[in-house]
Amino acid sequence: MPHETGFDFQHYNPVRTIFGPGSLEHLPELVGKRRVLLVTFKSAREIGLLARLKGLLGDRLVDLIDEVPSRPELKDVQQAHERIWRERRVELVVAVGGGSVIDYAKALLCLPESGHFFDLITRSTPVVKRLRLIAVPTTAGSGSEVTPFSVLWDTRDANPTKFTLHQSRIYAETALIDPELTLSLPKLVMRNSGLDALSHALEAIWNVNATPMTDLLAVEAARTLIAKLPIAWHFQGHIKARIMIARAAWQAGLCLAQTRTALAHALSYPLTIKQGTPHGLASSWSLPWVWQQAQNNSAERDAVLSRIYGPSETDPVARLCELLYKLEVPTEPQAWGLSESERARIVLEHMHNPKGHNFIAKGLRL
Repeated sequence: MPHETGFDFQHYNPVRTIFGPGSLEHLPELVGKRRVLLVTFKSAREIGLLARLKGLLGDRLVDLIDEVPSRPELKDVQQAHERIWRERRVELVVAVGGGSVIDYAKALLCLPESGHFFDLITRSTPVVKRLRLIAVPTTAGSGSEVTPFSVLWDTRDANPTKFTLHQSRIYAETALIDPELTLSLPKLVMRNSGLDALSHALEAIWNVNATPMTDLLAVEAARTLIAKLPIAWHFQGHIKARIMIARAAWQAGLCLAQTRTALAHALSYPLTIKQGTPHGLASSWSLPWVWQQAQNNSAERDAVLSRIYGPSETDPVARLCELLYKLEVPTEPQAWGLSESERARIVLEHMHNPKGHNFIAKGLRL
C-alpha cells in the first residue's frame, strides 16, 4: 500500500512567474543590460516572432540559435554548449518556444567542473559556472519553464536513446507566460500540448510523490483542461480558453517538478521513438487505462481523483475516454499499433524503472 501523502513532504520551486496576455512586452525590463543568447524554433522567423523578439532585445542580443527541432539532438546541444562556454559572450539565455526549445536552452546553462558537457548527463559533477534563463513558452503543455529537467535525444543509431538532465541549477530565473503566443499554434500542436499538460496533472495524482500542494494544483489543472481543451479544439481563436489552458499547463508543470511522471509516460516512449508520435499525444492515449489501474489502490488517492469530475460521477474513466474521443484521440492500443500483450509487456518492463516506481499501483490488472 503506498504511503499517505501530506505528512512528510517537501516543496521547492524557485522560478518567478509572470503570466498574462501581452506579458511578452515585459521582456526588455527582465533582461536589463545583460548580453543575451536567444534560443528559439525553426518557424519563429516565418510567423514574425523572431523579428518581434529582435526588436524587444535590441543590441542586447549577441547570439542566436533559431532552428531547435521538436526532439533536441544530444550532439547538437553538445556543440552549442562547447561554443557558448568557449566564447563566454553571453550572460543570459532567453528561450522562446515549446518544451523542446526550453529543454535545449536549459542544457546549455551549466559548466561542469570537468568542462565536458557529457558529465552533466552521465554523472554527478559539480557545476562551477551558470548562466541564467528566461523561459517564454509558446505552447501550453510541457511545463518546462518551471521544471529542473531537460530531455535530449540521441538518434544516431537504429535505437534512439532519451537522456534526461535533472539538475536544480537549470531552473529558469523567470517564466514569462503570454497565452497570446499560443494563438499561432497549428490545431494539432495545440491539442497535443494540452494533452501533455493533462497527463502531467493526472500523473501527479496517481504518484507516490504527491503532496498536498501538488494535489491542489493537479486537480485544478485537470478540471480546467478537461473543460477548455474541447473549446480550443473547435474554436481556434478563443483567447479565454487559451488563457485557462496556459494557466493549467503551468500548474501541471509545477506538479511535474515535484512528482515527476509515472506509468502513462512510460507507455509513451516506444510510440515516440519508433513511430514518431508527438509526445503529448503519446502520453495521453493510455490515461484512461492507467486511471483504471490506479483506482482502488489508495483511498486517499481515489479521493483526490474523485475531485476531478466530482464525487457523484460513477465512471470517471469513461468520461475521460469521451474527452479524448472528442479530441480525436483513440484509446485502444490497436489504434497505436500495439496489441494488448505488447502493452502489457511495455508496462511490465517499465514497472521497475523510476516511472514505474512513481506509480501508486505495484500490481497491475493485465
